Formats: sequence, structure tokens, C-alpha cells
Amino acid sequence: MEKAKNLFPGVFLVFVIAVIAKILGEFFPSVGGVIFALLIGITIRNSLSINERFIEGIEDVVKKWLKIAIILLGATLSFSSILDIGTQSILVILFVVTGGILITLLFGKLLKINHTLALLIGAGTSICGATAISVIKGVLQAKESVVAYAISTIFFFNILATFLYPVLGQWMELSALQLGIWAGVSIHDTSSVVAVGYLLGDDVGEVATTVKLVRTLFILPLVLAISFIAVRRNEGGASLRGAFPVFVLGFLVMSGAYSFGIISENISVSLGTTAKFLIVMVMAGVGLQVRWDNIRSLGMKPFVAGLAASLFVGVFSLLLILYLV
Repeated sequence: MEKAKNLFPGVFLVFVIAVIAKILGEFFPSVGGVIFALLIGITIRNSLSINERFIEGIEDVVKKWLKIAIILLGATLSFSSILDIGTQSILVILFVVTGGILITLLFGKLLKINHTLALLIGAGTSICGATAISVIKGVLQAKESVVAYAISTIFFFNILATFLYPVLGQWMELSALQLGIWAGVSIHDTSSVVAVGYLLGDDVGEVATTVKLVRTLFILPLVLAISFIAVRRNEGGASLRGAFPVFVLGFLVMSGAYSFGIISENISVSLGTTAKFLIVMVMAGVGLQVRWDNIRSLGMKPFVAGLAASLFVGVFSLLLILYLV
């Protein structure tokens, strides 16, 4: 009861913003509710003083409610669709994840950036944003200041992508499959991938979500590789338990229930609608976490490394998609 009381102010604030953003998104569909939610959140955070009692609820929405939304979205996709999307995108994901990390490490070396910081930025850009950073920071035994630096860098380019990709997606004449794979492979954070995907259309959103979940699983081999190196150097290692994104299983369970007719078409539509509103709430929460002061405090070298990684992932993945898909 005490926990719910602490969460309520922040959750209610996010809910109100999401409702307003949803209404504005219906009046201006070319912008969409998720972008309005992000803009309103950013404006409130940077123009008004947010009381501390709101913070816990906002963080809870961003961290946990997104996972609920993704699990619910599983009820809108059949196993055959997931398998089809996965097989068409796996090569692109493999090349982009590997190349993105290597490019960031290369730029880190050229710019003489701390090796751990460069690896964190590379993993965040190539796999799944702050989640990847949070998972591998323990393996690398990274200092909190370095972790905060990496997350801030990734956060900036993720917000930028959230605004740019819908514009670029509507400008380029790509198919729904190509757009979905591009968003799922190249946008850093899961929340933004899902939000941008569904902003561009339900077909694009389904593809983007599935691709992003496959991409997220690449945390596992990365943790294994880093742990192996760490053990060889007698620096410890990490358990894979914390690396596995459990909500992916929930997504697959819901997909299975839909595939075998346990979830009807009407319920599937209702769950999909609920999930999309939760995504708008998550993006409002993300906006409320954007602090320009933190972004301005970033040094130029990590910024350049993050820019190089983001450009590589965006451009290289698009070229691969045009050639392979």
C-alpha cells in the first residue's frame, strides 16, 4: 500500500500527459501521440521544478510498464509472423551489432576515450540502450560516473532518433517490413523503437518490436564474451541471469496464446490498443527524464564516439536492408 502511494503521483502525471498527447495525436496524426508525449514531458521537466515525490512513479512507468506493453503486443503477433520477421532480419542484426561495437571501440581508441566508456557506448548503441549498459557495467566493474556518462550519451542520440526516424521513414519509400527492421535494428532504446514503429503504422510497429526483441537477446553473447575475458584476466565475471530479458518470454507466451486461438481476435485488438496507450505513457515518462543540463555537460569526445556509432548503425543497417530484404 505504501509502495502504491509513493508511485501514484508520478504515474498520474504521466497518465495525464499521455491522455493529452493521445488527443493531440488524433488531431495531428502526422506527428502522433508518442511525439507529443515526449515533447510535453521534456517541456515540463526543463521549464518547471518537478517535485521529488513524482520521480519514483515516473521511473516505474519507464522501467516496468514498457515491458508490460511489449508482453501485451505479443498477443497481436502469431508465431509464424515472428519467425518470418526474425529470419529476414537476423543477418542485418548480427552485422549491425558487431559492427556498431567495433566502430565505437575504434573511435574510442582514436579519441583516447576510456576503454570501458567506449564499450558501454558501443553496447548501448548497438543492442538496447541503457539496458545493455546496465547489464554489462557489472561485468566490466565500471565506475558509476562512467556509467552515467555512457547512459547520457546514448540517451541524447536516442531522443534525437525518436524525432528523426518518423520523418525519414515517411520520406523514404520503404516497405513496412523494411521500415520496421530499420527502426528495430538502429534505434537504441526499446521504448523508442516501439513508439516510432507504431507511429509509422501497425505493420511497421509489429516488425520493429519483434526485431528489437531479437536484437536485445544479443546481450547474452556479449556478456559471455566480456565475462570470459574478465575471468582470463582474473577480474571476475557475471551471471547470465541478470542479462536475460525475461519479458521476451512473456511476449512469446502471449504470441503462443494468440497463435493457438486462446486469445481471440477481439481481445487481441483490445490488448494491442492498451499496449499502444502504455507506450505513449512510457514516452511521456522518458520526456520527464530529459534534463538538458545533463546533456550539455557531456564532453565532446564521448559525443563524437556516440555520433559515429549512431550514424554507422543507422546508415549501415539501411544499406543492408535495401540489399538483403
